[in-house]
Amino acid sequence: MKLHFRRVLFKLSGELLGSRQGPVDRGALSFFAQEVATARDAGAQLALVVGGGNIVRGSALQDMPLTAGHTMGMLGTLINGVALREALHVRGIPCILQSSLSCPGVADPVDPWRAREALAQGQVVVFAGGTGNPYVTTDTAAVIRALSVEAQALVKGSKVPGLYEADPLKSQEARPIPRLSHREYLARGLKAMDEAAVAIAGEHNLPIVVFKADERGAFLLALQGKVGSLIA
Repeated sequence: MKLHFRRVLFKLSGELLGSRQGPVDRGALSFFAQEVATARDAGAQLALVVGGGNIVRGSALQDMPLTAGHTMGMLGTLINGVALREALHVRGIPCILQSSLSCPGVADPVDPWRAREALAQGQVVVFAGGTGNPYVTTDTAAVIRALSVEAQALVKGSKVPGLYEADPLKSQEARPIPRLSHREYLARGLKAMDEAAVAIAGEHNLPIVVFKADERGAFLLALQGKVGSLIA
């Protein structure tokens, strides 16, 4: 099976892991663990950065200093990382969890060299804790981790099929954008990814694929270049 991208960083939104049943939904974890397993079986080398919006969105906490709120958000990504690691282990998929926030006994420190070795050996690497710093999004963390493990692309899971000229959830007339450059993305002021993240990716020629992640088989199709919008 031909993959357009073989070593990738999968940015998974925290919101996709939650449901009305709770902030960390068992069915959602099982679904995405299977998506990762399918792509790995097809020959992909996979690292993941997971968001924490299903646990807590620090920037939205009222009367909370932003530094504290953002730290709470980063801790939320660590909770999601632990859950994803266990969901992958249930499927017999070797997986390591690295965190930019120190948490001995739960996650290893972020180590790009160890992560690259693990990927080459067929292990999945889950990165949690964002960058470890407030005021920086997990989108930016995903770009940094993708570059550090020498990924061929960053693949961002979304709730919509790709990039649009307007929010497709608010306007039925919003037209899709199949492909554009990093500079064009920034010039248009699109909001699918943080501007700082796209700017860093553009400086280092890192392609970004934005696709609808909650459809079975979509992740593998994104790695084959068959679905989603491409920023390159």
